[in-house]
Amino acid sequence: MDSPVGVVRRRLRDKLPPLLPAAPASAPDAPGTLGFRPMVECTQCGTPGRPEALPDGLCRSCRTSAPADTTTASEPPAERDVATYVGTLRELLRSP
Repeated sequence: MDSPVGVVRRRLRDKLPPLLPAAPASAPDAPGTLGFRPMVECTQCGTPGRPEALPDGLCRSCRTSAPADTTTASEPPAERDVATYVGTLRELLRSP
């Protein structure tokens, strides 16, 4: 092997896939062509929809029927509520 750099250069040039033709940026997609259109689901009911139709991950019916949260995020849970919650979790882990 005379030139390791030459061997690597040759292998890379021979193994690279061909370049894809560049699509014109100004041409819009034709109406009959299929493109990638992501779909998401509502986090509560699982209704599929476009991302624009599901802000915050909720569909329209779940957003309008969601109860108003009266607690604020900066307000910590009461100590007795945490103790009750942990106690319930321990009981669930103990039961078969």
